[in-house]
Amino acid sequence: MPTSITQEPETSENQDEIVIPEQLQRRKVSYPKLQRHDSLDLEAAKITGHRIHGSKNVEWSVILHLAFQSIGIVYGDIGTSPLYVYASTFTDGIKHDDDILGVLSLILYTLTLIPLIKYVLIVLRANDNGDGGTFALYSLICRYAKVGLIPSQEAEDSNVSNYQLELPSKRLETASRLKSKLENSHFAKLFLLFATMLGTSMVIGDGVLTPSISVLSAVGGIKEATSKMTEVSCQSVHTSEKYEGQVYIPEINYILMLACVGVTAGFKSTDKIGHAYGIAVVFVMTLTSSFLVLIMLMIWKTNILFVIIYVLIIGSVELVYLSSVLYKFDQGGYLPLAFAVVLMTIMYVWNDVYRRKYYYELDHKISPEHVKEIISSDNANVCRIPGLAMFYSELVQGIPPIFKHYVANVPALHSVLIFVSIKSLPIGKIPVEERFLFRRVAPKELNMFRCVARYGYTDVHNDQEPFEKMLIEKLKEFIEREFWLARVSAAKRSSGDMVGDDHDHDDDQNGDNQMVEKEIELIDAGVRAGVVHLMGENEVVAARGSGIMKKIMIDYAFNFLKKNLRMSDKVFDIPHKQLLKVGMTLEL
Repeated sequence: MPTSITQEPETSENQDEIVIPEQLQRRKVSYPKLQRHDSLDLEAAKITGHRIHGSKNVEWSVILHLAFQSIGIVYGDIGTSPLYVYASTFTDGIKHDDDILGVLSLILYTLTLIPLIKYVLIVLRANDNGDGGTFALYSLICRYAKVGLIPSQEAEDSNVSNYQLELPSKRLETASRLKSKLENSHFAKLFLLFATMLGTSMVIGDGVLTPSISVLSAVGGIKEATSKMTEVSCQSVHTSEKYEGQVYIPEINYILMLACVGVTAGFKSTDKIGHAYGIAVVFVMTLTSSFLVLIMLMIWKTNILFVIIYVLIIGSVELVYLSSVLYKFDQGGYLPLAFAVVLMTIMYVWNDVYRRKYYYELDHKISPEHVKEIISSDNANVCRIPGLAMFYSELVQGIPPIFKHYVANVPALHSVLIFVSIKSLPIGKIPVEERFLFRRVAPKELNMFRCVARYGYTDVHNDQEPFEKMLIEKLKEFIEREFWLARVSAAKRSSGDMVGDDHDHDDDQNGDNQMVEKEIELIDAGVRAGVVHLMGENEVVAARGSGIMKKIMIDYAFNFLKKNLRMSDKVFDIPHKQLLKVGMTLEL
């Protein structure tokens, strides 16, 4: 386990004791997090360090409440699904009474085999810190293998407390071989991404079909009692916002509502919706099994014999069901696939153009030497003004090229400048105390820093976590830790040397404390003078000579999605009076 800095560093009998600031003692920052690495540059070497595992304490009453809700929703859905299956199975009428018992037997065996053995005993173990689903499984794989298409992984990300530890096992060779093939194959990375998009799209399609088939099934039953009842429709209630993980997005909810109404009004019966519902569910089940096999081999390092047994028993059953529902493709089964095509197109366009833009910025990033040249005291064209500026960009490694564009047009920089990158990690939630990762832009006299604000895919910004205030407080902590680390390193280097006068050591320590206080005061003075948020607004266009498909994807599809995106200034609640947008056109 990492040693906390509340403990005194090891010293020889002749070495003076290093006094650790009281503020750092209270914060209990672990020593490995103070290592002075810079993996925010691609040139940096790989870092090996300890990984810690932690979780947030939750009251039992909350856990029981959520467990009761999940049982009612999930198993209630499982309990009503056979009713939909019955309605869509005997489309040509019941030929023999034994057919009813046969279908019922298949339903019971399926409910026993799939939910109990597969999901309860196996899939629930493959959760991402409590989160499940296709995207959670993909995120879990991304944490153990570099299968992401955007090169923004840092070794420090593995130090986040709810990153999971690799399980020790003797079957490392198979896992390492599979991991290496995934990391070195561009096709495998694309395939995993498309499979995740397909599974996520099918889940969304299931969210459209489930209310529709429920309403029509209920209406169909009521019509048997009274013919006056017509077929109607209803709509970094939506589910509760009270608990973590239950994210409500109004725009998505309205889209789903309209889709539910459209499907209900269009099909008007449960037969075709039942076929569509079956395809959506079975596709997600099959994709979950595919991801689970990768997790078994690469992460859990399961014996290959058990993996084969799983594929033969569970996989074969799901493939039989998949072939049977695809047989009814033209009888309504095309609907979830149509949903998936639309949603996957949107996801792919955004992912592909965003990746192109990131690589462009990465190839044109500004070197630290160039930054020093731009802001050096010898450069009379650039002046420093009082205040603190946060310069937002999407680039994690290095200084974004839009900074040079800004300085060329506005030759004035604030006394403290922080380059902020918003990054999404392949993990559900990031603890607030581990949200920010800081680096200093050398030399110290520039008073420039880089900050990566890390968010999980279920993290939601809220008023209880004011972004600006948190970032500035964490920056002060970083400065204090940096000086303390330099002090510890100097003490270790001099542990074998002759010890000087105690008075000299006291003077050095007092000098360090004064430097820390001076730099923190500089930040406070910048805040008092005013905080400005500089946000890069990169417009992307297809490069000259590009093909027609590339022009459509970049110039029209991506820019349309971007115009309808929730902008970062709204997400982080940045006051308009403190916001300054800097535009730049990128030819991809």
